Amino acid sequence: MHRFRATDLPFILTRWAERHRVFAPAGVPGNVRFRSWPPDGQTGGQAGAKTDPMTSHPTRHGEERDETPDASGERFLTPDEYVNVSLSPKSFVFNERETLFRWRGGEKTCTATGEPRPAGQAGDTLLFGVRPCDVAGLGYLDRFFLGEHADINYHARRQHVLTVAVNCLKAGPLCFCASFGAGPFAPSPAGANLTGTTGEMTYDLLLTPDTAGGETCYWVEVGTARGRVLLGDVTAWLHRDVEGRGAARRETLEAAARRTLARSVDAEALPSLLAAHFNNPVWETTAAACIGCTGCTRVCPTCTCFTTEEESDGPRSGVRTRVWDSCQSVSFTRNAERHNPRSRAAAVRYRIHDKFKYIQERFGHAGCTGCGRCTACCPAGIDMVKLVNGLNGEDAAGLSPLPDAASLVHFSREERLFDPRMYTPLIAEITDIHEEARDIRRFTVSCRDRPEQGRPALRGQFFMLTVFGVGESAISVPFSARVRDGFTFYVKKVGTVTAALHKLKVGDVIGLRGPFGVPLPYETLKGRDLLAVGSGVGLAPVRAALIRAIENRQEFGRIVVMASATTYDGLILKEDLERWKEDADVEVHYALSRPTDKVRAHIGYVNDLLPDLGLEWGKTSAIVCASARRIKAVARDLLRLGMRPSDIYTTLETNMRCGVGKCGHCKVGAHYMCVDGPVFTYAEMLALPPEF
Repeated sequence: MHRFRATDLPFILTRWAERHRVFAPAGVPGNVRFRSWPPDGQTGGQAGAKTDPMTSHPTRHGEERDETPDASGERFLTPDEYVNVSLSPKSFVFNERETLFRWRGGEKTCTATGEPRPAGQAGDTLLFGVRPCDVAGLGYLDRFFLGEHADINYHARRQHVLTVAVNCLKAGPLCFCASFGAGPFAPSPAGANLTGTTGEMTYDLLLTPDTAGGETCYWVEVGTARGRVLLGDVTAWLHRDVEGRGAARRETLEAAARRTLARSVDAEALPSLLAAHFNNPVWETTAAACIGCTGCTRVCPTCTCFTTEEESDGPRSGVRTRVWDSCQSVSFTRNAERHNPRSRAAAVRYRIHDKFKYIQERFGHAGCTGCGRCTACCPAGIDMVKLVNGLNGEDAAGLSPLPDAASLVHFSREERLFDPRMYTPLIAEITDIHEEARDIRRFTVSCRDRPEQGRPALRGQFFMLTVFGVGESAISVPFSARVRDGFTFYVKKVGTVTAALHKLKVGDVIGLRGPFGVPLPYETLKGRDLLAVGSGVGLAPVRAALIRAIENRQEFGRIVVMASATTYDGLILKEDLERWKEDADVEVHYALSRPTDKVRAHIGYVNDLLPDLGLEWGKTSAIVCASARRIKAVARDLLRLGMRPSDIYTTLETNMRCGVGKCGHCKVGAHYMCVDGPVFTYAEMLALPPEF
């Protein structure tokens, strides 16, 4: 371990600034931010210069000292002058606005180029004064973005950010970091378990202030190989701890700092506590106070939600931009048909459950660092600590608890290398358009892009389709794996992107990303009777599994297809249905709301036909694709007939934006619909929060 005098800190920062873009805490009480060092663009420094620690600029011998704040009233602060910066440092690694890709061309031709390296950023960024709770926040971001479906854009930014953390000698009035092991001291490199993605510490250097002996100094611990290089750059100001006092002083100071914490939560008990109080009226009361400003998620060091925006820089070019979003935004879960499955109270409840329960269930650690920023910035005074601790004293009897969904979905996913085009679509040309039903068109497309890699593997359940300059929408995969000359999509006109798709013509180009999601489990369907129920465009997701089953007819018992719609003209797959009906081994039934002379159809709900099918229900698997309300209605009748919830498969469509479990829009409880679904058994569906 090493140490240096606090009076030498300005020179150390200035030396680091010769190689890096250095940012240090500056501001006025209540408003502290990271500001570029050195002051006024100065460079260089020498060990013999006079200085006041941080409060003034480094000065040469004989020069007048400048202690005047700048025009904004801000000045650089010593670690004992601030609790934390007002905004977490996450914006340095997860930018508030960031270009994902650029496109050029027109309706008939287009190219899309990804931009994982932030434009205009050269060299490394060094953050000085990062508090332990924010070190934990950066560790969370590293695990989230660089885990499953590793985000190349985040990686490109993160590898150029260095952190010099400073332990807290005194907790702030809203801090509860110790509840999550996130402070007031960061873990020491010796025996620590909070590591970054490389097996090293999340911080590069860790400083501990110490005023013993009347002179303030900093003990220095090295967390990474990059930190060792940083330390080597400032050896002129370092003193080696030859007496071995540093470790003992650290232990003493940490114990004293922990005694200053006035707030805490029982992190281990929170998941079960929140599950028991899922329907507590407190969520309605809290939602009534919330004004929906989204400030809590903006300042949070672990909030990762984002949306995408289309920006045109001309009639034939533009960019797609990733922008921070918030689960507290009124439009966050609103779908293309304007229905929002999450009420205001459900949104407020979701934020608390996600931080303390859902993230814990999915990733094995909480989504909160106990920094207290959300309480500090809330104009309504909503305090998560008081809220959840208040539940401890309430009786949960009579409340309907949330079912335990943690064990229902296996979260382990295939590890993948970085995809440099993760957010950049492939280019595909529309080769055919067929009017399938009212406001539903069948598009056949052929990939132009990456011909050397051939057709993408069909292991997913949906693609993200891009209309350049308009946006992107998730569309189910309805084709057979044997088809090699193109992709077919059934697109219902319900929103901005799908309406733009309907305006395109043969020869125009679109973008494709995917396939994403979990497909229907074909292997587990074999050897059983198969019932497929599709309502409206809901027939499209089951088509791939159906075609494969029909092509391998000997591997199944009876195959029954039930098509439901308001009118016959509203049905899709009309040609497929008629062809299947001619197969002696396949049964096709229609259920319509209005009579027709085109086919023999039951007038009423598809449920009415179930009892007379004569299937051996204990040996039957069912695929039901419809609205959530209709799925539940059909599933209830199937259960009465003797089916098990685990033998009923559904596809749940939500507001998907990224396809890889990063944007947060499709997260339901601990599940990302785009990664863990959209295929779920009915048993898994029932374990999801009821707003969906």
